[in-house]
Amino acid sequence: MTSFATPSSLTPSLRRGERRWRELLVVAGVLLTVAQAQAHGEADDALPPEPGITWDAALALRSLDAGRALPSTRLDGYLLQGDAGADPKGGQLEHGALGLAARFNSTWGARWVVSQHGSETPETEEAWLQARHDADNGDAWRLSAGRQRPAMGAVLAGAGHFDRFGLMPLAQRAALDHHWVDDGVQLSWRREGHAVWSADLGWWRGRDFPGSADAAAAPSLHLGWGQGPWQVDALWAGFRPRGRGAAVTMVADHTHGAPVCDASFTEVVCFSGDATVAGGSLRWSGLAAEAPLPFTLTAAAWLREDRGSLASANGLATYTGRTRGGWLEAIWHLDGRWQLGWRGERLIASHDLRGPGAALLAQEARFDRYQPITRHALMVGSELTPWARWTLELGRESSGGTSSRYAALRLLLQAQGFLGTR
Repeated sequence: MTSFATPSSLTPSLRRGERRWRELLVVAGVLLTVAQAQAHGEADDALPPEPGITWDAALALRSLDAGRALPSTRLDGYLLQGDAGADPKGGQLEHGALGLAARFNSTWGARWVVSQHGSETPETEEAWLQARHDADNGDAWRLSAGRQRPAMGAVLAGAGHFDRFGLMPLAQRAALDHHWVDDGVQLSWRREGHAVWSADLGWWRGRDFPGSADAAAAPSLHLGWGQGPWQVDALWAGFRPRGRGAAVTMVADHTHGAPVCDASFTEVVCFSGDATVAGGSLRWSGLAAEAPLPFTLTAAAWLREDRGSLASANGLATYTGRTRGGWLEAIWHLDGRWQLGWRGERLIASHDLRGPGAALLAQEARFDRYQPITRHALMVGSELTPWARWTLELGRESSGGTSSRYAALRLLLQAQGFLGTR
């Protein structure tokens, strides 16, 4: 029987990456210690509320040990891109980001973020320009254009990178395969009073999964409401992929782009049709209640539905696939610094193929390997400084009657400050 790894079993992984981690920590320390003050935009606006420039830096370092491969790494039986996934084991840079935000005046502002995930090449994660209008009745209107994160609420947007838990939720991985960052335009409305209302309408290129290189533009709609300890968010997005590829032979590396589909269908199955993605979350924060309680409770879910055709060199079929899952989470705030948390997750899918060669297509897409997946994780963590915290996580993933246990030690560094004002 596989047993939970203990913190001492993480030491070899930490030593192997000691030099790289030391360099990252030195860079982070220089950035973080020059901060003179914390600065935050209004509500969920990443830009400063007054004219000026702010910077922000974040690093998540992780060492994970698992007795066997985690089912969530490959996600066999779920129609993604056919790659082997990003192996979470060992000591590595989970995610790093450095950003600048500038407000030029009451109307115009801009945001730029460069990030790196694991050993991948650093990339521009955000680069957008914003126009803002504050109405006399208190409504705030924002129009942002460029590369950015579509609005989806704090729970869904915060799941994964710099989260309390180290692995991306199963449901989010199956719905989007990674964090959703896209090129497009987004119109946002905010009203703050007794309750906080939000609405965001976006129009995106839709070329990353679950879209494709030849996809039509993808619209999105986010609605949010918050009052006291309660926060509710809902997201809908519609993609129209044309020839979205999934590798038949498992490629070695994780990719953010779908394999190319051409007339030869070389080692690939190709989906064309409509891909609808929906997500929702509900959070209750006892710390914000009239009678404060030291608990935060969260429920979230994702759904992806593909309707269209699935083709390969060996067949063509009408295809309908649904991937759905979610998680429940409870956080106990022991005092001002310590937290104890649990997250339980479940992911399921269904596939329906009809047409010549449907059985062979199902094998090529690895639908015959499908199994529901569950994950349970316990986390304990503490704040070291206002900009640094550590967590220790013990978890288990189960699929098809087998279980994989893991232990992860993480260090998260996050801070922001002023560079200057105009």
